[in-house]
Amino acid sequence: MTGTKNIAIHKIGNGSTTQKEDCIVEESPLQIVIEYSTENTRIQESLSVTMRTPGDDKNLVAGFLFCEGFIQHASDIISIKHIGNVADESVILVELAYHVYVDIESKKRNFVSAASCGFCGKTNADIISQQVFAPLNNNFQINAQQLYQLPQLLNTSQNIFTQTGGSHAVALINGNAELIHICEDVGRHNAMDKLVGTMLFKNLLPLKEHVVLFSGRLGYELVQKSLTAGIPVVCAIGAPSSLAVELAAKNGMTIIGFLKNNSFNIYCGEERIIQS
Repeated sequence: MTGTKNIAIHKIGNGSTTQKEDCIVEESPLQIVIEYSTENTRIQESLSVTMRTPGDDKNLVAGFLFCEGFIQHASDIISIKHIGNVADESVILVELAYHVYVDIESKKRNFVSAASCGFCGKTNADIISQQVFAPLNNNFQINAQQLYQLPQLLNTSQNIFTQTGGSHAVALINGNAELIHICEDVGRHNAMDKLVGTMLFKNLLPLKEHVVLFSGRLGYELVQKSLTAGIPVVCAIGAPSSLAVELAAKNGMTIIGFLKNNSFNIYCGEERIIQS
């Protein structure tokens, strides 16, 4: 299946060694190049390199650009295509619409800061205050009994994880606890970008009446992406980080961690959870 590969391994157990074939998740670099307009010309610029699971690159890149504030609508993109050695699919070019303004130096500084601890020396309040998001839907609610169903729904929908045990997943759920879409990747942030990109191309953003469920822990970056997509309730099988909770609470988001089939923790935004 796409996103996996089979390799030969040695399996050790019960004092013996056997050779067998194992299925593992694919991981390879993707260089993102954007083409945009300046006052007098069109420029191509290498923006970022991410380690991802191949197979859904167009949605991944579109979601990344949306979450990073480069674009606001699907119509801001003219085309997305692999370039160079197309068979190897390691470089992708995004041609942005002529009306899209890109402050490339500012964006690159943000990437460098994130990669090299550019936040060091700043307080949590400083970091959180830098982010401005549209208000979330305060009227959306979901029943606790419906949330209990979600871990099993996630488990039965993770095709790559079932094959490899090596991928992260994010599932988009509606207010009736129905699965709308699921994305998997070796990187949890990539899985979220793929989900956002898919919904962007379907013109379904913002996701004002939806829940997302992450297969692992919940960090600051995933809350940031969820806020950008307008998602009011964010759940995780694992624990949230302190900065994730602070950012969510400041912006009126509901955070749920350690979601199981009979219990969960609410870290903020408890008013959206119906407990009857």
